[in-house]
Amino acid sequence: MKQFFCLGTYTEPILFGTGEVFQGKGKGVSICSFEDGKIETLTTLPVRNPSFVAIDEEQRKIYAVNEMKEYGGAFGGGLTQIGYEPDGTMQIEADFNTAGTDPCHVEIAPNGAFVSVANFASGAVTIFPRDAQGDLQADKTIFQHEGSSVHPIRQKGPHAHSSLFAPDCPLMFVPDLGMDKVVAYRYDGASVCVDEDATITVERGCGPRYGEFAPNGKDFYLINEIGSRVMHYRYSAGKMTLCEETSTLPYGFTEENICSDLHITADGKFLYASNRGHDSITAYHILEDGSLVWIECQPSGGKTPRNFALDRTGRYLLAENQDSDNITVFAIGEDGRLTKQESYAFGSPVCIRFFKKTAF
Repeated sequence: MKQFFCLGTYTEPILFGTGEVFQGKGKGVSICSFEDGKIETLTTLPVRNPSFVAIDEEQRKIYAVNEMKEYGGAFGGGLTQIGYEPDGTMQIEADFNTAGTDPCHVEIAPNGAFVSVANFASGAVTIFPRDAQGDLQADKTIFQHEGSSVHPIRQKGPHAHSSLFAPDCPLMFVPDLGMDKVVAYRYDGASVCVDEDATITVERGCGPRYGEFAPNGKDFYLINEIGSRVMHYRYSAGKMTLCEETSTLPYGFTEENICSDLHITADGKFLYASNRGHDSITAYHILEDGSLVWIECQPSGGKTPRNFALDRTGRYLLAENQDSDNITVFAIGEDGRLTKQESYAFGSPVCIRFFKKTAF
C-alpha cells in the first residue's frame, strides 16, 4: 500500500538548549511516498527551519514551525501555512511570528478551531485561531510559562515542548521540560485557559518532553528528555494518576543521553521510545493493564534520532537521524522487535507526519 508523509528539516544554524550550535543541511518541507519500506521524495518546498509540521487533509493545509529566535525582524520564531495540491505540489500561503523563540511543535486542536505552538526556548505556548477554510488568523494568544527546576543548564527557565490533546474532553497538555510540569489547558472553540487542577508535576530533573494516549484512551505515556525514562499514567476524565516509570536505556549504560520521541502502535500492543546519545530505539510490550515490559533496544541506524514515525499499517518504523543526515526504515515484527531495512540520505531530518489518506 502506497502511503505519503510530510518531512520537516533543519535548513540553517540553530542554537540548541544543550549549548550546541547545529548546522542545518535540509532543504525545507518535503512530501514523500512510502511503499513496501521504500521512500521516494515527490516535492520539496524551501521553508526556513521547519522542524515540525501538522497536517489538515480536509483543507489541504500543512502548518510548519520555523524554529528560530527571530523571524520577520522581530523576537520569536515563525509558523508557516502551506497549501498543497492533489498532485503534492506545495505553496506558502501565509506566515506569522509566534512571539516565542524556537517553536518546536505544532498541533491542530481536535475541534479544528485553533493550532497550538510550543515555543521551546522562551517557554511560551502560542494559540492561533483558524477559520472554516483552515486559514490561520493573526489574533494569536500567548501563554508564557514561568518556573524552573534543578538542572543547572537545561532547566534555568521554562521550555514548552509539545501540545497533546485528551481523547475525551476539551483538554490540552503541554509538557514543559524546564519546569518539570505538564501544564493543562481547557478550551472552548478557540478560547483557551490554564487548568491548574489538571496540571501534572513530575519528579524534579526529569524534563518532560512529549507524550501519547493509548488507543484505549485510558493510558497516557510521557517521555522525559533529561531523565531518560517513560512514565505511565492512568487517565480518567482529565485526571492523571502515575502508575509506573521505566528507563529507556539498557542496564549498565552510564554515558550521556537525552530522550526525544515516543509512539504507540495503532493496535496498542507496542510502545517505542528514542534515545539521543545512546542513539537507539527502545521497544516495549504494553500489557492489558497498561504496564510496560522491555523488549529490546535497537541502534537507530544513525546519530541522534530526533524524531521517528510509525506508518499507517503498523509494519514499519522510520527513524529520523538528525546528525547523520539519514532516515532509517525498520520492519516491525509480530513480537514488536525491529529489523533494519534501508537507510535514505536526507539533510538534517527532524519530523515525519504521515497523511491518513493513501492518495492525495
